[in-house]
Amino acid sequence: MLLELRVRGLAVIESAQCAFGDGLNVLTGETGSGKSILLAALGLALGDRGDPQMVRQGAERALVSATFSWPDDQTEQLAGLGVAPAEVLVLTRELGPRSPARINGGLVPASQLRELGERLVERHGQGTASRWLRESDQRAGLDGYAGARALELRAAVAELERNHRLLAQKLAVAQDRTLAEASHLAGARSDLAELEAVRLIPGEDHRLREERERLLHLVRLQEAAEGLRRAVVGSDADLGAADAIAAELQAGRPAFAIDPELDRSRVQAEDALAILRDLGLQLGSYLERLPPDQGRLEEVEERLELLERVARRHGGTLEEAIRRREAARQLLAVEGTAGLDLRELGAQLEKLGERLAASCQELTEIRSGAATELAAEVTRDLHQMLMPAAELRVRLWRDEDPEGVTGPGGVRYRVSADGWDRVQFLLAANRGDPLRPLTEAASGGELSRVVLAVLARLSIRAEAGTVVFDEIDEGLGGEAANRVGDLLLQVAGQRQVICVTHLATIAARGRRHLRVRKTESQGRSMSHLEPVEGEERVNELARLLAGKATPAAARHHAAELLAAVGAGVAASGVEDG
Repeated sequence: MLLELRVRGLAVIESAQCAFGDGLNVLTGETGSGKSILLAALGLALGDRGDPQMVRQGAERALVSATFSWPDDQTEQLAGLGVAPAEVLVLTRELGPRSPARINGGLVPASQLRELGERLVERHGQGTASRWLRESDQRAGLDGYAGARALELRAAVAELERNHRLLAQKLAVAQDRTLAEASHLAGARSDLAELEAVRLIPGEDHRLREERERLLHLVRLQEAAEGLRRAVVGSDADLGAADAIAAELQAGRPAFAIDPELDRSRVQAEDALAILRDLGLQLGSYLERLPPDQGRLEEVEERLELLERVARRHGGTLEEAIRRREAARQLLAVEGTAGLDLRELGAQLEKLGERLAASCQELTEIRSGAATELAAEVTRDLHQMLMPAAELRVRLWRDEDPEGVTGPGGVRYRVSADGWDRVQFLLAANRGDPLRPLTEAASGGELSRVVLAVLARLSIRAEAGTVVFDEIDEGLGGEAANRVGDLLLQVAGQRQVICVTHLATIAARGRRHLRVRKTESQGRSMSHLEPVEGEERVNELARLLAGKATPAAARHHAAELLAAVGAGVAASGVEDG
């Protein structure tokens, strides 16, 4: 709610300050007194573009500040706007060589000021782009009119849609991962088939290379081993070293006991004999392991070539190829679990989609009924506000989307946090006019009356706590003005309303009455903003009425009008000028 507006050095306003209250605040003043400048000043504080030429002549800069209260239960929303939580917000704007913007004293971009301003104030009038031209606001307004059940469903749909969207993203990621895993599995199957066919054995390549070296020098190895073996164990013709030592040990046994030193030599000879006999056995075994011919060499060469080829394809070494074989076995051992995850996620998404579709459909049915009723009620109000041939309709439709949620008839529809309905207010302002969107069919005053009639029927407090209507009563009088006044009071029952008016029947309904008055000083015009009460208010209402009555009669009518409104009786039959 707007608590206070301060303006200094802006156009015809040298300095102005005024407090606003809850309910209906009315702003009056003669044509050209500066009412539009005050609204422009409020717009600057809300982030509108500023023109340095608006700075009052002789002033270095213009300064505007607007003080708002902020609901205690909505402080978390300020954090989302980048504003520190506070119960009071002071929006400040300067015009001059530089035009800084501030929120509670801290410098902010004008865009941030504008974003916060849209949360604080909803403006309607000539030259103001009404938020009610946006589809999202029209849909929210319809839901507000439809009542508590629509709002409950809207919140439920928002939660379901969020969960559905997150689960769909999770499923998409899982599908991408599954495709990648499928490619890996195909590669693993191919690798495993090749590697298992080769029957790899750790260290086999090293052993085969050693064997190849032996085979390449088979004759020389056989000759060397056989010669050494003959020297150790002898042959049919000659004794070998081992047999010779054994014979001498046997022959000299009686003498060894005589001299201990010689006996020690006997022990060494016996040790040497044991070594020679072991060596003879080793050489015999070695000769037996050598292949009888070089036919084995071809087999070894072929096997080594195969192992080297496999190693090049699978990591460069036999050990890496074996590791890949084991990894492929492990990967294929869990094959199929990703498919189970996909099926489970798909089933969850389908169930969640069914719940979302059911909630969307119920919300559609409530909206459809509310749309018919709202259109009829607003149309009746427009007829009473000097738009006798006007007709409002509320159109609902859906956009098909192959990736959307399945609705009636198996058709898939695009769903947002607000459901799958798109909403559009259509207006035929005059007889014979086609129904067209408000952006095309309504003038500023007509749009303000449509919005007023809708706002008067909302069952909840809208986001913006303050609504400004600028000259919504243009061209009205009599019962039409009374109806506008009654609707303004209905809106003011839930939100602060600031209304610029030229009609006494509307001005009399204000809980707080402010007047803009222009004076001259030293040849220069300046405007003042002041509250009017008591006799001053009667005089101001009389001025508004004086167009078709004598001043005395106008004062009498003004007093009657205030008394009637104060008693809660809608004034009627009073002609306004």
